[in-house]
Amino acid sequence: MLVQFFDWGKPESVTSSMSEISLGDKVVVQHKWGLFIGDVISSGEGSGSSNEIVGQVIRKATAQDLELALKNKQVERSLKNDIKKAVRNTGLGMKVIEVRLSIDSGCIVVIFTADNRVDFRELVKTLSVDLGKSVRFQQVGSRDEAKKLGGLGICGRELCCCKFSRGLKSITTDMARSQKIAHRGSDRLSGLCGRLMCCLSYESEQYEELGKDMPARGDKVIYDKKEAQVMDTIVLEQKLKIVLSDGTRKTVDLKDVNFL
Repeated sequence: MLVQFFDWGKPESVTSSMSEISLGDKVVVQHKWGLFIGDVISSGEGSGSSNEIVGQVIRKATAQDLELALKNKQVERSLKNDIKKAVRNTGLGMKVIEVRLSIDSGCIVVIFTADNRVDFRELVKTLSVDLGKSVRFQQVGSRDEAKKLGGLGICGRELCCCKFSRGLKSITTDMARSQKIAHRGSDRLSGLCGRLMCCLSYESEQYEELGKDMPARGDKVIYDKKEAQVMDTIVLEQKLKIVLSDGTRKTVDLKDVNFL
């Protein structure tokens, strides 16, 4: 089954011998990092079988488990401040955004962002000794940070990475090119996280489908028995901007031209 443990991470595969667990249940899992509570998002047999198995379900989360996790929030805030100070003292270029404590208090997971790879091995050793616990550092991207923090996009709606956290595919510059908006520049195409906006993926497939039979800019075509050159394409309207050999410019329907 698939269980969501952390806001910033993807659902992970776990095993379970309990038949009464269903979608939406909170479960206690002996995770490879420690004992953590997670939400079941897929309980079918074989779900996520292609993924690494990260743990085994111990039980459904009880009221005591949930109360303990809530009490840990106060401890996590204190740990976060201490770890931030330790990071500043090392001079490592990393930003701590969250600290999670396992419900058995044996493991601390530190989530951070950084512009580059960070060698935090010595920091882990120091913190493990000072705090008396196992310490795990997990680097995430700026999009994951925005997903955790939440907020509103330039459209005034909830951030896509929060609302559709499990249904978004990778966003690429090719999506902007196919939609004829790459010229707007990265500033106007980037979300709060500084990465390409998730909404670029919404119409990407439609643009690819509509544009697959259209000529490229610079191609030669025949219009009204005359040779012309394609200057630009209007994908959604299935139109072409062409220039005839005599310099005349026209906007014509794709169906009215023939390819050379």
